[in-house]
Amino acid sequence: MGRNMNHIIKKFFFLCKNNTYSQALEQYEQGNFEKAIEGFKKIISQPKKADVYYNLALFYLKESYLHLGFAYEHLGRYEEAVKNFTAAARIYPNYPDIHYHLGLCFCFLEEFDRAEQAFLHALEINPRYTAAISLLGFTCVRLHRLNDAVDYYRKALQINPLYADYHYLLGSIYGLQHRFDAALTEFYKALEINSHYMEAKSGITLIEENQRHEYNDPHKADLSQRLIDEFSKVFAAVPSDTVKPYGPSVRPLAEGEDIISYTILFYEKAVQVNPNYADLHYHLGMYQAKKGNHRQAIEAFLKALQINPRYVQAMINLALAYNKAGETDKSIQTLLNAVALYPRYPDLHYYLGTFYAEKGNVSDAVEAFEKALSINSHYPECHAALAILHEKQGRKDQAALYWNLYLENCPHPAWKEEIRRHIANNPPEPGG
Repeated sequence: MGRNMNHIIKKFFFLCKNNTYSQALEQYEQGNFEKAIEGFKKIISQPKKADVYYNLALFYLKESYLHLGFAYEHLGRYEEAVKNFTAAARIYPNYPDIHYHLGLCFCFLEEFDRAEQAFLHALEINPRYTAAISLLGFTCVRLHRLNDAVDYYRKALQINPLYADYHYLLGSIYGLQHRFDAALTEFYKALEINSHYMEAKSGITLIEENQRHEYNDPHKADLSQRLIDEFSKVFAAVPSDTVKPYGPSVRPLAEGEDIISYTILFYEKAVQVNPNYADLHYHLGMYQAKKGNHRQAIEAFLKALQINPRYVQAMINLALAYNKAGETDKSIQTLLNAVALYPRYPDLHYYLGTFYAEKGNVSDAVEAFEKALSINSHYPECHAALAILHEKQGRKDQAALYWNLYLENCPHPAWKEEIRRHIANNPPEPGG
């Protein structure tokens, strides 16, 4: 083709995108949950071939089930959310956030035994998942196991000691146990972190009033019971600080405000609250990349990988961010590291091939694309890439072979028509 390789590489990345998924995700991010649900349902209803399961199709399938769960969760339709989170867990059983949200939905459904099991599963995968630890504490309160609840909130505070809500919730449990001095200590710690924490101030006032009247009031038993009743209200519903790790609560945007900047601010705050939550850093990186902040994206993806070194999507997007920042050698090394962990993941070989091609390493690029096709023979992006590389080397017969394979597997009608015109204008050599 009469175009430079950089332009072609950009086209490869566009070909990898699932337009239905992108449109559904955009609807989700804008708070149009019903429309988002329609789009994600289209993806999960598509026929699935076993040999395509290693491709990005698997990622889109899992993400579609996951976002269906999130959309239903936003709408308060928790039973439907559970069904979709469960489907996502069957695809990626070692993805802690799926189990966390299953537990969260079970809490809303007041199925606390099932909630506990889901949170424990999340912690088996990521033992420092503070949001899951905190909700385990809440769950134990609802199961009337206050000592276990205390242990979980103490553990959460060991990981994140500057989170005022954990101090407040721990103090409230101490209040339920009649350990009022310990409760006061935690409420004052919450106020040290956030001087405007009204609930902590109210807790202090309640306890101090109770202590002043305790020796003089003939109805002191009634006062203590009122105190217990007040602290019980804290755990009557799921804590309102629960972080939704895939986007902020939707609100109308201010004039001149864009959704990407707003979402970046959300994730920047979220990683402060839950610094050991790999997916929050990953999604912060994705939105930084959308905004063109490639250095900040790199930093976020590296943090996600520091927490979860086997996070394959973070590896892929770190490689893309390095490339955008002009560090293609680091892109290649990142993907080589990923291939060492996941040698049968064809997308890694595909992206590796595109970066080798961009560097002008044609033989390495061809080898990478062929490796991807040996794992998944129905990979149109690899067919297109090999067609372009063979064409660039003057091997029109090989190029035509791969263009025709591309036409058999390409899901984009508009691209098919363009390729047919290209083949007609560049026929193989006679007898080739």
